[in-house]
Amino acid sequence: MSEKNPKISRRKALKAGATAAAVGAVGTAVPGKAIAGSEEDAIIAAAKKAYPKGQDLTGIMWSNYQRAVQPVRQEFAAATGIDIKKMQDISVFDIPARAMAEALSKSGEFDFFHMDSNMIPSLASAGLLEPLDAYMKKANFKLNAVGDFAKLMTYKGKTYGIPTDGNVMVQFMRKDLMEDPEERKAFADKHGKEMAWPETWEDELELYKHFYPRYHSGNLRDRGSSMAWWYMYLYSAGGFPFTDDGDPNIDNDAGEYAVETYLKYKEVSHAEAPGWGTPQMIPRIVGGNVFACQYWDGIIALAENPNKSKTTGKWAYGQIPGSRHSGKLLKRSVSTPVVSLLVNKHSPRKEAMAYLAMYTATGKNSDIVTGDRVNTFHDPWHVDAFKDGSLSQTAYTPNGVQGINDCLQVTCPALFVTGLLEFETELKRNLSEAYTGGKSAKAVNKDTTDAWARAARRIGKRRLREEIATYKSLMPTRDVPA
Repeated sequence: MSEKNPKISRRKALKAGATAAAVGAVGTAVPGKAIAGSEEDAIIAAAKKAYPKGQDLTGIMWSNYQRAVQPVRQEFAAATGIDIKKMQDISVFDIPARAMAEALSKSGEFDFFHMDSNMIPSLASAGLLEPLDAYMKKANFKLNAVGDFAKLMTYKGKTYGIPTDGNVMVQFMRKDLMEDPEERKAFADKHGKEMAWPETWEDELELYKHFYPRYHSGNLRDRGSSMAWWYMYLYSAGGFPFTDDGDPNIDNDAGEYAVETYLKYKEVSHAEAPGWGTPQMIPRIVGGNVFACQYWDGIIALAENPNKSKTTGKWAYGQIPGSRHSGKLLKRSVSTPVVSLLVNKHSPRKEAMAYLAMYTATGKNSDIVTGDRVNTFHDPWHVDAFKDGSLSQTAYTPNGVQGINDCLQVTCPALFVTGLLEFETELKRNLSEAYTGGKSAKAVNKDTTDAWARAARRIGKRRLREEIATYKSLMPTRDVPA
């Protein structure tokens, strides 16, 4: 499940037990014959040819992600002798800093890093990451993802990541409230129209105002995580964070629209929202205090679990709202973080790790990982996960997987450039000051632009210009989901 917050998550509340869980997750592979299909057989054959005697691997992965991958890893080990014998347990939010340290040391100690793919530009430009295309060709492997999601694994025309988690923002709506005859009549009497699924952010705010303060928005507004919503507002307004020359591109109409929209939701948010991350907001969502929200899709599995949710069966899932600010309706979701397997270029065992990573991402195996009902830290992204009878469909409900599919078709990355953490830190600071302290949208964009310009000079405009071409190529090709 990916009810993740880019910096502060429900997962951090579980971190205390993570180390102990990791011991059982890493273990020794269970001997036996692998149950594989033709796609899996091709990867196994390539791996056995390259490593006829097998290979022990090591890497960094948070234990909460290890558990669902374990049966697939064991199956691959039984067939090839290639297995992860040692895994360092670090929170997914702390791995980027550790990976940057490894890039500086050029150490081959770790064969892989399981982390946010939005860090690919920073790590690839630092010389840490191994391109995977040559190994994918040997194994006749393809990332068969929904929409343009597979492009989020690429940088300057090369593939650097294998996703295990199709993290994407999805629209949540309380269908029991939307279908209530008294609520519908009261709304129609006031607005002269029927309640309907919101097409735009303005439509959604109108619905929120009808139900507030009885029910509030479930969108996060804490400093650590709420920038995910800013991305959706900016992209749907037709904005893009940088010019082709690498200059900041948010001190304009689209940037102002994004910040103003971000601030408008304060009117329908809980007063304590600035201090809440997912550990506080998720209980509000599943507990029945929220009317609607955009949230990481992993919450669907939790919301529909009758043992953990008071609102099971009361939600509808679907397309997020968009904006007509650009002159046409654009709907833009966001995927951040996209937790993926990245291979260390300095590892002498990198090819072995590449095949193991691919093995987790076949149609069959990806569905095993994302459809796990107990270890729900991975969300569906492979096209096979959205077919009738999939494990993922059982875990997320048919309506839930349809909503995920819709949003994956129009999902966008976070800032896909070197210096991601530095750029985001400045933006989050300014958004927080606006939400809690009254800074204007114009001031947010001006101050952020100034800070980004300084960062761009340090990073190098030439590098940014090259990366922005890649960044733009990752944007969805559809205006709205099909």
